[in-house]
Amino acid sequence: MDEFEFDYNFYLEMYKDLRHLTKDQALHHWKMHGENEGRRCKREIVNDKNNITIIIHLFHEDLLDEFLEYINVVGQVFRNVNVIFTLSENSTLDNKLKAINPNFVILKFENKGVDIYPFLECIKYMRQHFKTDYVLKLHTKMSQNPTENNLEWRKELITPLINYNNLCILQHYFKIINDIGFVGAQSCCFPKNYDLDFPQNIQGLEELCSMFPHLEKNWTDFIGGTMFWISNNALEQLTDDLITYIINNVNYKENNLSNLINKEIYIEYVCERLFTGVLCYNKTNILVNEYACTHRSIVRANCITNGIIFYSPRSITLYHPKKMNNLLNNSE
Repeated sequence: MDEFEFDYNFYLEMYKDLRHLTKDQALHHWKMHGENEGRRCKREIVNDKNNITIIIHLFHEDLLDEFLEYINVVGQVFRNVNVIFTLSENSTLDNKLKAINPNFVILKFENKGVDIYPFLECIKYMRQHFKTDYVLKLHTKMSQNPTENNLEWRKELITPLINYNNLCILQHYFKIINDIGFVGAQSCCFPKNYDLDFPQNIQGLEELCSMFPHLEKNWTDFIGGTMFWISNNALEQLTDDLITYIINNVNYKENNLSNLINKEIYIEYVCERLFTGVLCYNKTNILVNEYACTHRSIVRANCITNGIIFYSPRSITLYHPKKMNNLLNNSE
């Protein structure tokens, strides 16, 4: 192997047991032991099959640098990546974003419907302009969820989804599993009865499913916080008439907190359950927890990352809500 292909900083960052090595020692370790142990020696794009779209609702524009880093990490694994930023209608960030990357798509919207309204508009835009297989939906959430001990909710939602090791494993699943629904942080996956104190959320979703009969009514769980990977296959259930209905009924303003205490139905909260709960109920979903995956989950041989082993039960769980629900019901 050409030593110029060896990334010393990456090698030591990845493998904590080697952090005492000098650059020459680390290169020697790679040549003598590392490759045979399946260790990787550099970051590399390993997926040129799937078309990825990252949608970022950048309401809190001071967090731009954080989200640019997320884009950077995804781009280290996937070759075909589109990025859409949605901004408030009065934002002046356009020129800065275009200077960073002229290929960024920038869309501006009225401040309503929190991240839901711009996300649906982005789906409409994608359908008109480019093909995508998976969408990574992100936004600048500032709220906390102390009930579930999610005190850094934004990062707890996002970090498992953009961790480099996790992405290397997820991209493989994206290539070989045909019915993926969503990928979400396991710590932010809640059961349907999470809404016992807010029955209007369940009521609102039941009404929506009755209005649009193609939607699955027997959903069981969802990712809180509306940040996740979701397949285009799942998003196809968001028909044009369904998107139009939701957009026409959004009413929640970004800084309006009154809905936390009243019992009205807010379509925004209904959609939080719709996207990963209903649209992905009859699909294979992936939950990622806070544990680091084993280094044996991603094998490298002959200087190429290959697909011999991409199995990581320590960090990643695959589950099918409908099959699991049927199994539990039939066991009674």
